Amino acid sequence: MNDSVFLKFILLNIFLLFFGIAITKAQKVIFPRDFSPAEGLVTPQEKPYRDEVCLNGYWELQSVPVPSSWKGGTGVAPELPVPQEDKWEMVKIKIPSAINVNDWGRGSNVGEGTRNPYTPSSVYYPSYPDNWKHIRMGWLRKSFHVPVGWDGKRLLLHFEAVAGDCVVLVNGKEVCHNFDSHLPFDADISDYVNRDADNELLVGVRHTKLFDKSHSVYTKMGATYPTGSNTDDLIGIWQDVYLFGVPEVRIVDVFVQPWVDKNELVLEIALINLSSKSKKITLNGAVKEWVNHAGKDVLTAPEINWSLGETALTVPSEPIILRAGESKTVTVRQKVDNCLKYWTPDTPNLYTLLLSLGDKKQTYDCKATRFGWRQFKIVGDEFQLNGKKIQCFGDIQHPFSAYICSRRFAYVWYEMIKDFGGNAVRPHAQPWPRVYYDLADEMGLMVLDETALFGSSIRLNFEEDLTWQRSNEHLKRLILRDRNHPSVIGWSAGNETFAIALLNKPTKEVAAIWDDKLVELTLSAKEFDSTRDFITLDGDRDMDGRLPVWSKHFSHGLKLEDLPHNLNKPLIVGESGATYYGRPIQLYPFVGEKAFLSYEGRSEALAIDVYQNVKQMALPYLSYYSPSEVCWFGLEHMNLGYHDFKRLPNMTDGIFAGKPYEEGKPGYQYERVPPYVTTFNPGLDPQLPLYKPLPMFKALQAALKGDMWTPYKEVKHSAKPEMPLPLYRVAYMLGTAQLELLDFLTKVGVSLTDNPQKTNLWIIDAENVTAEDLQKVQPMLKKWQKKGGMLLVLSSGSRLSDAFCKWLPEDVRLTDRRASSLETNKSTTWGSYFELPDLYFGEMDGDRYIMKHGMAGGLIEKGNTVFSASRTDWTLFNNTPEHWKCAQVVLYEALKKPEGVALVTYAFGNVNMVLSVIDYRLWTEETSAFWKSLFKVMAIELDKADSQSGNTKKKEHDLLMDGPTD
Repeated sequence: MNDSVFLKFILLNIFLLFFGIAITKAQKVIFPRDFSPAEGLVTPQEKPYRDEVCLNGYWELQSVPVPSSWKGGTGVAPELPVPQEDKWEMVKIKIPSAINVNDWGRGSNVGEGTRNPYTPSSVYYPSYPDNWKHIRMGWLRKSFHVPVGWDGKRLLLHFEAVAGDCVVLVNGKEVCHNFDSHLPFDADISDYVNRDADNELLVGVRHTKLFDKSHSVYTKMGATYPTGSNTDDLIGIWQDVYLFGVPEVRIVDVFVQPWVDKNELVLEIALINLSSKSKKITLNGAVKEWVNHAGKDVLTAPEINWSLGETALTVPSEPIILRAGESKTVTVRQKVDNCLKYWTPDTPNLYTLLLSLGDKKQTYDCKATRFGWRQFKIVGDEFQLNGKKIQCFGDIQHPFSAYICSRRFAYVWYEMIKDFGGNAVRPHAQPWPRVYYDLADEMGLMVLDETALFGSSIRLNFEEDLTWQRSNEHLKRLILRDRNHPSVIGWSAGNETFAIALLNKPTKEVAAIWDDKLVELTLSAKEFDSTRDFITLDGDRDMDGRLPVWSKHFSHGLKLEDLPHNLNKPLIVGESGATYYGRPIQLYPFVGEKAFLSYEGRSEALAIDVYQNVKQMALPYLSYYSPSEVCWFGLEHMNLGYHDFKRLPNMTDGIFAGKPYEEGKPGYQYERVPPYVTTFNPGLDPQLPLYKPLPMFKALQAALKGDMWTPYKEVKHSAKPEMPLPLYRVAYMLGTAQLELLDFLTKVGVSLTDNPQKTNLWIIDAENVTAEDLQKVQPMLKKWQKKGGMLLVLSSGSRLSDAFCKWLPEDVRLTDRRASSLETNKSTTWGSYFELPDLYFGEMDGDRYIMKHGMAGGLIEKGNTVFSASRTDWTLFNNTPEHWKCAQVVLYEALKKPEGVALVTYAFGNVNMVLSVIDYRLWTEETSAFWKSLFKVMAIELDKADSQSGNTKKKEHDLLMDGPTD
C-alpha cells in the first residue's frame, strides 16, 4: 500500500468512527448515510419559475409473458397487451432500479452448493422476487398529483434513462415512445393530466433483444440499436424520473461555447412560446462562480453541497419577439477579457450561467447552465487545452453492476485516477449516468464521451438501415446531453466497431460500405457541437485518414512499430495490456512463474508491461493513453461487508442500508451492496481502505511520476535438468487394479511384470487394495532395505481404501480441496525438475481439475511433499466474463482452504513410498507430458508407446475473452 493510500485508509477509519458506521453484533455492516447522494435537476436559482417533483419511489410492477408462439430474430417484438388490474405484483419495485437489477452482473445465485460458488452476488435488492430477473416485458405504474401552485405551468415528464423499448401513458393516453436505454427523454403531458386529482402514469417496457433482427449471412449480427456493454440486458426504469413544472414562455436549451482563442463566450439559446399571445421579451444573463462546499473526506466529498458566488461576467440584454407557438434560437456573444478563470484538470474552476427571460411586468423563466472557461483544440499532432499541449492519461470501466449508479463509487474511481497521476477517463461503451460527467467537471478529469455503439459485442446489425438511424439519433442525444460539460474533450462515436467486419467476414465491398456509414456517423458530431475537434471511433484507427484522431487498442507488449508516423494528427491508445484476457503463459515472459502462482503475480506482469508502454510509447508519442481498466485489474476486488474467510459469502454479507427508504428522492437507494462487485470502498466498510492497489496500479503511478520500476527483460524457461538413468524397468501391480489405472499405465508407457521378484517397483491401487494384498508388502520392504525399492501408490483422488489407510504407519485423510494447477516443492529432488507451466492444467480440454481431493495427516507432515494444490485457480479467470473473473480469483485465494498435498514421498528405511492423488484418469496433451516427465524423474523407464488425447478443436476467437486481434 503506497503512502497516500495508507493515509487515506487512516483518515477513512477516523471519519467512519466519527460519523458512526454501524456494525451489529452479528457483524452485519450497516451504512447510515445515503448510498447514492443525488440532487434534482431544477436548481434553487431556477425556482420558482421552474419546479420539479421526483417520481422515484415505490412503483407497481406487472410482468407480461412473451408468447410461446413468438419467434425471435425477426426484428418484430411481441405486442405488449394492456395491463390487467388483478395481475400487479404484491412486491413493489423501488425506482430507479431495473426490473432485473439483481441479475445485473449475473451473480444472483451465490454461495455454497450453487453452480458458481465464487461468483460475486448481484443482489442489491433482496426484497425483489427472484423471478423478476427473467422478465422480458411488463408494465410499471405510479400515481401522481400535480402540486398546488403549478397553475399555468406546462407539465413535463422527464426520464433520465429507461432500458428497453418504452411507451408512456398518462391516464390511459399514450404521451411518448422511446427506444434508447441510456439517454434522457421528455414528454409534455400538460393536456393529459387532471390538475385537481390523482393521475395514473403507466410505463410499458419491452426488452431490447426482443427487437433483434438476425442476418442469414452474418450470423453474429442481431442488434438494430446501440447495445452498450453490461447494460444491454437491463429492462426498466433504471435512472431517475421527474415531473417538471415549466413556464409556457421559456428557455428550452442553452449551449455554452467557450472560445478561449477568440476571448469570446458564445451562447446558443433555444426559446419557445407556448402561450396564446405574442411576447416581446428581453433575455438577460449573468455568469456566477460555482462554489463547491462538499467535504474533503471520503464520506462527505461525494455529498452534494454548493452555492453560487460573485458575478464574474454580465451577459448583455437581448430583445426578442416570440410569436405565439414559436420556437427560436438566438446567439449571444460576450467578450471575457480575463473575467473568467480557466478550467483545467489542476484548477477545475466552474461557473453557472443564469439566463432570465421576461418583460417589464414579469420574469417568465430562469435557466441555470453550468460550464467552464476552457477550450480543447487539435493543432497538428498536438492536443491542446487553452492553447497549451496536454497529454491525457486515464482509465476506462465497463458498467459491471448496479454499484455504478452511486455517486460515491464514481467519486472513488476518479480519486483513484488522480492518485496514479491520471487526468482523464472514458466512461466506457455507453453513456453513463449524468453524475459521472458532473463529478468530472468538479474534480478535474477530462472525459472522452462515448456512445453505446459497442462493436466488441459483435452483435450490431450493420445491414439494417434502422441500426444506422438509431445510432445517429443516439449520438445526437448524447451530445445534446453532455456538450456543456467542460470536462468533455470530445466524442467517441463507438468502440471497436472494426470487430463487426473482422469477425463477420464480409466482402471488402460490404465492409467499405459499413466503414463509410461509420465515418458519416462519427463526423456528424460536428453538426451538434462545433467546439470540439476530438472525434473518434475508439480503437478503429482513423478510418483511412478520414477522422481527425488516430485511435487503436493494443494487446500486451510494446508495439511501437504499430504507431503511424507523420500523420499530423493526435495519436491515442485507448486500451492496452493483457489485463482481461492474458493467460499465465502469455504473461510468463514478464515475470516467469509468478504469472502462474497468484493474482498478485499476474499483476506484476501487467505492471511491467504498463510501465514500459507509458515510458516508451505514451509519454513520447501519444495525446491520450489508457491501460485497460486500471480500476478493475490494477486494484484488488473488495470484500465489502464480508470478513469470515472460513466460508463462502452469502446473503448475510455485504453493506446494508441504515436509512429507511424514502419516496420522491433522487438517486439509488440500494438495500444492499454485495461483496466483491467492485474494487472500491467509498467509506462503506470501516475495516477496508479506499482501494487496495496491485502492482499494475503502482507501476502506472511510478511511470507518470518519473519513478523507477522493474524494466522488462524477457524471462525464458529455464533449461531442464538432465533426467536420471532408469532404475525401474518394469513394475509389479499389487492385487487387482481397476481398469482405468491399468489403462493409464499403458498410456504412459510403464511395463508390468507378473513376477513380483523381478522388480523393485511395486504399484498399488490405493482405492481398491485389500488387507490381504498389503500383507505381501512387508516381506518385500525387508528385502529391499539393502538395494532399495519404491512403492508407487496411486489414487485418482476419489478415495483411499480403508485397508490401505489402516496399513500406513501414520494417518492420511483426503481433504475437500481440488485444483486445476499444482505447485512444486523445489527443495525436493523430483520437484526441482518441474516449473509451474508444467503443472498447469487450467486450459486443457474437458475436466481441468487434476486433483479432486488433497491429502493431510501425520504421514503427510512427516513425509516430503513434492506437489500440492495451487494457491489459485485460473479456471475461475480464463474464459470467464469480466464482471466475475477478478473477484472469483481474489475470493478463492482469500478463502481458508483445507490442506492440498497432491503427491508425497515417505521413507520406509531405504524404501521410498510415493503416494499420489493426482487424477490419472485425465488424459490430454498436458497430462501426458506431465506424467511422462514425472515417471522419468522418478527413474522409471517408459516404452515408446503413446496414446495421445483426441484432436483439439480450434477455438473461435472471442474478442471479449481473448483480447485484441487484427
